[in-house]
Amino acid sequence: MAIKIKLASRAGTGKGTCRKLRAKGVAPAVFYGPEFKESVVGAVDLREISRVANAPNWETNMIDLELPDGRVEMALLRDVQRHTLTRNVLHVDFYQLMKDHKVKVAVPVRLLNKDTSAGVKMGGVLEQPLREIEMMVLPREIPAEIVIDAAKMQLGGERFVRELEMPESAELVTPEDSVVVMITRPRSITETPESAEAPAEVEVVGKGKRKEEESEE
Repeated sequence: MAIKIKLASRAGTGKGTCRKLRAKGVAPAVFYGPEFKESVVGAVDLREISRVANAPNWETNMIDLELPDGRVEMALLRDVQRHTLTRNVLHVDFYQLMKDHKVKVAVPVRLLNKDTSAGVKMGGVLEQPLREIEMMVLPREIPAEIVIDAAKMQLGGERFVRELEMPESAELVTPEDSVVVMITRPRSITETPESAEAPAEVEVVGKGKRKEEESEE
């Protein structure tokens, strides 16, 4: 279900104008897309947009954006500018979605039962090389997230992108042979590092050489 947000008109640009807007509880915003040769400049309620921008899957949350002229357009948040220290939203960009046109998105990956998986219980270490998967997909099929249940993953097990369930219209951008999650075997504490063996090897050679010299004398 799409989130409804209203893009109100605003007059003026520049840092001074933007600071005044934020003081009033609104954030500067821009809307652009394939059908808009010129961007629509506006402002959105800071509390409303913060709820969307602070969500884990903010990049894939569908938005019904009401423009200043009353039209409603499907959109995604494309960029969120934040304050360096407070992380408060300073400015947002909306991108127009068109019903029959695929859009490139980065879908977050969420793991279930990662601490209680079979492989972890056996002493394995769960690693997640991929935190998101890029794809081209129709707007109405954009998944909020991709969920992987790691409960039955065994020691040494791997899950690849190609093994995951994708929307029907999805075209993968991320290589399908990429590993999303794996459970690796921990290095044995009894294993002797090569660096530790080197001095002993040199010492043995040295002693042998010394004995040969003594025998020659």
